[in-house]
Amino acid sequence: MKLLLIFTLLLLVLYPEHSFSQSQKGELKGILLDAETKEALPYAAVAVYTASDTAMVTFRMSDEKGVFRVSGLPFGRELRAVITMMGFKVYRKEFILSAEQPVLDLGELKMEPSSELLSEVLVVAETPPVLVRNDTLEFNASSFKTLPTALVEDLLKKLPGVAVDAAGNISVNGKTVHKILVDGKEFFGSDPTIASRNLPADVIEKVQVMNDPEVVRRDPYLPENEIPQVVNLTFKKGVKKGMFGKVYGGIGTDNRYEGGGLINTFRDTTQLSLLGYSNNLNRPGFGMGDMRKIGGFDRSGMNSVAMSGSGYELNGVSFGGMGEGVQQSSGGGANFNTVTKNGIKLNLQYFYGGIDEEVSQHVDARQSLGRDTLITRRSRDQNSRSHKHQIGGKLEWKLDSLTEFYFRPSILLGQSTARQKELTNTYRNTGRMINEGNNNERLEGDTDSFAGTYSLSRLFAKKGRVFSLFGTYKYGTTLQDKYNLALNRFFEPQPQTAELNQLRNEGRDNLGVRNTLAYIEPLSKNLGAVIRLNSHYFKEDNAVSTYAYDPENNDYDVLLDDFSTLFDRKGWRNYVTTGLNWKKGKLTMEPAVEFMSLNIKTAFREGKPILQDYLYAFPSLRVRWKELNLSYSSALREPGAADIQPVVDNANPLFIRYGDPALAPTVSHTFNLNFYKYDFNKSLNYNLFAYGSINRDDITRERTIGPDGVQTSRPVNTDGNWQVNGMARVSKEFKYDSGRRFSLGASAGGGYRKMLIILNGVRSYGQIVNFNPSVNAGINLNDKLEFYQTLRVSMNRSRYEEDVFDSYNTLFRAATSRLVLRVPKRVVWEAYLEQWHTSDAVPGLQDSYSRLTAAVTFLFLKDDRAQLKLSVFDLLDQNISANRFIRENMIEDVRATALTRYGMVTFIYDIRNFGGKARSESRNTLFRF
Repeated sequence: MKLLLIFTLLLLVLYPEHSFSQSQKGELKGILLDAETKEALPYAAVAVYTASDTAMVTFRMSDEKGVFRVSGLPFGRELRAVITMMGFKVYRKEFILSAEQPVLDLGELKMEPSSELLSEVLVVAETPPVLVRNDTLEFNASSFKTLPTALVEDLLKKLPGVAVDAAGNISVNGKTVHKILVDGKEFFGSDPTIASRNLPADVIEKVQVMNDPEVVRRDPYLPENEIPQVVNLTFKKGVKKGMFGKVYGGIGTDNRYEGGGLINTFRDTTQLSLLGYSNNLNRPGFGMGDMRKIGGFDRSGMNSVAMSGSGYELNGVSFGGMGEGVQQSSGGGANFNTVTKNGIKLNLQYFYGGIDEEVSQHVDARQSLGRDTLITRRSRDQNSRSHKHQIGGKLEWKLDSLTEFYFRPSILLGQSTARQKELTNTYRNTGRMINEGNNNERLEGDTDSFAGTYSLSRLFAKKGRVFSLFGTYKYGTTLQDKYNLALNRFFEPQPQTAELNQLRNEGRDNLGVRNTLAYIEPLSKNLGAVIRLNSHYFKEDNAVSTYAYDPENNDYDVLLDDFSTLFDRKGWRNYVTTGLNWKKGKLTMEPAVEFMSLNIKTAFREGKPILQDYLYAFPSLRVRWKELNLSYSSALREPGAADIQPVVDNANPLFIRYGDPALAPTVSHTFNLNFYKYDFNKSLNYNLFAYGSINRDDITRERTIGPDGVQTSRPVNTDGNWQVNGMARVSKEFKYDSGRRFSLGASAGGGYRKMLIILNGVRSYGQIVNFNPSVNAGINLNDKLEFYQTLRVSMNRSRYEEDVFDSYNTLFRAATSRLVLRVPKRVVWEAYLEQWHTSDAVPGLQDSYSRLTAAVTFLFLKDDRAQLKLSVFDLLDQNISANRFIRENMIEDVRATALTRYGMVTFIYDIRNFGGKARSESRNTLFRF
């Protein structure tokens, strides 16, 4: 935070004219009305040019009441105001402002309707920077200056109301952009960053933003602020073929390395991507954005996404950076995409991902037990390896102008092995050891799955009438062999030693098929009826066989019946929802009634099957008024496989788990509140959301800690568990015509959770409260200097109804600073500083530490295609991996091995060729830390 304050003061000293100039300049204002209807004209473009050379000074848009204010105008210069709006004649007025007359109030301007096309009455130099064509917001690219090497992303950052975050996610007026089209056609799938980070900005003529018409057709009652946006880029000349990508390789100290290549080629509607990578830097070979868009995952779609730290997993394939410790990740694949002559879109992809991981982890857990405290310390060393192959595809077929069908199948084949050694010591608060364990485990597993999604949607001539079918299917098999060799010593209540040498073989087959039918029928202009039918069939076969080691045969062939079982569970989950949609002005209400039925049959190798039949009826309500959304709904969730297993899981003799096949499903009542507002003229965002849930028949783990320190848990249904969470956020951008940009933001989030804790027969409700405020600021001076600062604080507190449990408080602070300097020409300096502080650190662990990463990159060759980067990770050599968690009656500190200081030399070469002419990479080509 000190860095932010110092840097802000420095900017005020160096650039005082930008801090105080607004009060020294003039203003143009007025109100726009339709000359015939006298109604206000919102979203008209009011641009101000210098009269002599028609260079644009600035522009604004009229608000919902037709009011406009154009501030920051210079004194003593001949200016020309040009007001444009589709369907109306162009208004022009020349004027001069002065210190004596700093404000020109045009009053009520009555705009005359016109049948002429706007382009026919505008001179080229007066083409408005922003234009509203029906429901489309159109930016004129030539009105926003960019560097010669800029990409689409650089252009978008300069457009008013457009925000682009560090990951490349784009929003316009606060709404998420989920697709970019090129001349009205998809460009390398639906992810917008494939175009924004690869297409050059200087070939673009217009940037058009609109609501996604497909989403609106499928759900005409979707709230305005929830409709995703589509950006269409129109080019000065068509881009019909090209190649882009990058190759890189680096070597560093401590045997660190990285290397990879990502090549993409397209011609008309056919596209091909090839990639390969390998590194031991705990990060993916390519960013998730690159993999989704350039790698082609968005072309075939994604069934699953998982993220952890700097890593990610797509469709079950890990591309590195997931998990803990030190990782070596390798992978490769190909992606093919084409459109047939009759408009059918086809995709086929294959990817392989392999991870080798080494983890050394230490866990300190303290549990309050009334007058006693149980301290458990675990040390775990693990080596693991996983290999996954994913084959996927996608078919999209527009059967006619009103009917669409798509099918997206996927196959995942995975293998994994792991070896770990875990040492556990358990103490009383007096420091008296009550047990110690040494558990060696070897794990071998295979996971295969066949899954897919399909959809059929039909529109009708009658506006608002929609029929849709959406379905998913998945069949998966999991085979796992777990070998455990454990030696446990107990010192209380009587000294004894226990040995375990067993093989637990577990196999699971899962089948799930879901279908959703929806029909929307407009009854009148303001009233519509909605009916939805949801059906889900599920079947799960579980086989657990546990064998003891036979030293005579040197094999695991002695079946342990008490720890073996065979059972299957199958059933149907059905929903019928009927409701109405009523709309009056900006108020929309959607009351509905949802009928739910759940039928489950669980059969065992021995004993009678368990039949469970449930029927529920719940109301639901959704209310929308302007930018405010309120909703209430209910959901049904049956227990997971681990909770219903009828046999004991004793793989770790110090932590034993039981299951209960008779568990009832959990009924969850939830409410949501969301408020979002974006002020276009002020570039100001407001965002507020709240979420809460109350659970009935929630699944709670009842735990018992014996005199010998052995902990057992079994699931039980409980009531009285509920939670509420919320977040408020405000942000503002300052974009000046001089190329300087500033941003400020603040947020505050928090939550309250009440949960039942059952320990050694004591039932107590625990209350966990957290509060997480943060602030951020950023500055960009003509792309020469960038500085970004964030500060966040996390406060957590736990309280309990019973005095037998101690309360806990934790405080965590984190700050990040990022500096980018582009001087001299073709040299880029970067520094990224992360700082952490935690309260009440575990003895032996520092409570504060920092991680500084620095780099300098030299750009060379034609169009700066080549880069040589010298970087140092963790320059201060302080990096650690430490986390603190509060749950139930315990506080847990987790430490793990982490990458420490190393240096790297990396060479990067960018490939960009469109229509035979190579384009250069933008300033933003550096690898992000």
